Amino acid sequence: MKQTAFTLAEVLITLGIIGVVAAMTLPALLNRTQNKELESQFKKAYSELNQVAQLFKVENGVSVSEYVASIATGSSTTNANNFIPKLMKYYKGSKSFDDTKFSSTDEDGNVQSIRYDIYTMNGTKLAMGPCDDGGFYSEIGGRIYSFVGDPVNQGEDGPVVCVDINGMKGPNKYGYDLHIFYFTTDGFVFPMGQPHKNTTSDTYLGDHGSVNFFVTGKDYCKSTSAVANQGACAYYAMQNKNPQGEGNYWQDFLGRNR
Repeated sequence: MKQTAFTLAEVLITLGIIGVVAAMTLPALLNRTQNKELESQFKKAYSELNQVAQLFKVENGVSVSEYVASIATGSSTTNANNFIPKLMKYYKGSKSFDDTKFSSTDEDGNVQSIRYDIYTMNGTKLAMGPCDDGGFYSEIGGRIYSFVGDPVNQGEDGPVVCVDINGMKGPNKYGYDLHIFYFTTDGFVFPMGQPHKNTTSDTYLGDHGSVNFFVTGKDYCKSTSAVANQGACAYYAMQNKNPQGEGNYWQDFLGRNR
């Protein structure tokens, strides 16, 4: 009986084709998996922020917004910053991760960078983020929190909080694993870009030295070197909506901007 088998050349050609296909599809598959993980971490961080905000209101009788408005005096952030350790105590294992603030400078008088690298969506490195008044806090879940510590006016929402939803892991980019939220007067937390009854009109957002701000719209969620253009990405991330066209946020939008 005649027996047949693959030749060495045929085997090598087949392995080569498999290798080419794998090289083409594996990066996309990895990105999809990573983005799905980021989406899950985003939702968990958002849920816990709201749980903390509600606990704070129950135990203190006022919302975070009302509390910060009551302790702030004038334009100084000194008293307003007192809410940060009071709030972070609701997170298990919370501690000051880095006490660098916008006012911190190195020996040459330059703005001092924080201890882990953060970037805009297009990969531009930042010395500081927009939440730069009270240093950076970590907790047992690995997330990193920073705040705008400026006073909140009576009857207005705030303060603003930035959350690195996977901590040091990376990519540490705004719009990916770095997102911006704000506390509301009625004791909740909203993703930046989602209006609330007591939000003010759009205000300026910079890479450092910002007062409490509110921004909304697709111009505040796109890939540029300015972190201001990623200020409202949390809203689109929550809606899972591509701010710049068709498709969803976590796969289509981030997939095109990686």
